[in-house]
Amino acid sequence: MKFLHCIFLLAVAAGIGVPAILGVPMVNTELDRGIAMANVAATPQSAFYVQAEKVYVRVNTLLPNINRLSWADHTALKTRVTDLRMALELVPGATVRRGAE
Repeated sequence: MKFLHCIFLLAVAAGIGVPAILGVPMVNTELDRGIAMANVAATPQSAFYVQAEKVYVRVNTLLPNINRLSWADHTALKTRVTDLRMALELVPGATVRRGAE
């Protein structure tokens, strides 16, 4: 899975679209990780919060680069991105940077 993840990130960096069959699982994995980190973050200064915020920005960058994304997949991923944003906002004292939206 790590190999495919690297290929996905390289393709995005090169400006090449990635097929949905590859992109959806990768973005879902990133979202799982980000939501888990946001849920254990105690403060916005914690390493978990910072990493979860990075995932939020990364996923918002990656989503437009997934080719042939079905409406259902797009809706599901956007809902999970919103879940991550909400988890970040629930951390006491947090203010989510909305530059990636």
